[in-house]
Amino acid sequence: MVRLPSTRPLGAALSVAVTALARDALAVGVNGTLPTNQDYLETQGIGAGTLQRALDEMRAGGALRTVSRGHLGRMVAELDVASAWRLGGLPPIRLVLPPAGPVEVTALQEVLAEALSGLAIPHTARHLRGGSARLEMTLTGLVDLSVFSTGVLRAADTPADLKHRALGVGTYYGPDRIAVVRRVGDRLPPRRIAVDDDSPDHRALTLGEFPPQGDWEYLQVPFPRVPAAIATGQADAGIWHICPSPVPLERAGLDLGRLASQSGQAAWRSTSEAVLAVGPTRPELAGLLEALDMSDLIGRQAGAIAADSGLLPT
Repeated sequence: MVRLPSTRPLGAALSVAVTALARDALAVGVNGTLPTNQDYLETQGIGAGTLQRALDEMRAGGALRTVSRGHLGRMVAELDVASAWRLGGLPPIRLVLPPAGPVEVTALQEVLAEALSGLAIPHTARHLRGGSARLEMTLTGLVDLSVFSTGVLRAADTPADLKHRALGVGTYYGPDRIAVVRRVGDRLPPRRIAVDDDSPDHRALTLGEFPPQGDWEYLQVPFPRVPAAIATGQADAGIWHICPSPVPLERAGLDLGRLASQSGQAAWRSTSEAVLAVGPTRPELAGLLEALDMSDLIGRQAGAIAADSGLLPT
């Protein structure tokens, strides 16, 4: 149960101290060590007396319990994320998500929104195409929390201390949700393969299924347009992330097949995991990552995939 903070107003100095404690406790998490009294005095001008009153407020509000470690500082023994967020008056989270489309991604977005709401943490969300762009926005502080794939994470030059949480294989690209698209009735091996070099995932999946030593040429096609490129004869085959379509692909003369090669399946496994990442400007979000309840994710995604008429044939 979320415990609501006291409604009585805090003095300005005490309010600053409570906010500082909330941010630091969320950043270090349970069993982490808070800065020392001297640190708070030197960096934020918070005296020992005010700091103690802030600790009392946090404890009374059910947000934080610490254990003193003498000159080493205080260890976080208990932390209630929702209460700490409210008591600290921390700002809403700016969240950037993939565009709506694939059903497993939609389920991920729903579960994430419910997890944030369950902690009573306010947030705003926007959708942006391109996992690399979402990661870059997070690293530069334009957004606070982003969702992308493990393929994007591996392809990027990210800081070693990037705070992130991976959610499991198949949580971004579900099992059998990456398809090889070809025209119905094509009997000859494909020669022209659509690939989007601007997408680390599409490139990895395409080169996994259609490796460079094969007898084909690669054509640059933005990944959302791969089915159209094949339907119009611009390309013979390409990789596509299955998503609901107002016109079934078979009505457009297209056929969906599974990844057929071991290297294609290996590329799927290495790119298919969803990742939540937080940027360097909001260190308090590090503790939030693990506090988010994502336990229902895989079940919700499996149900959404099973109900989708765009499934590959068994």
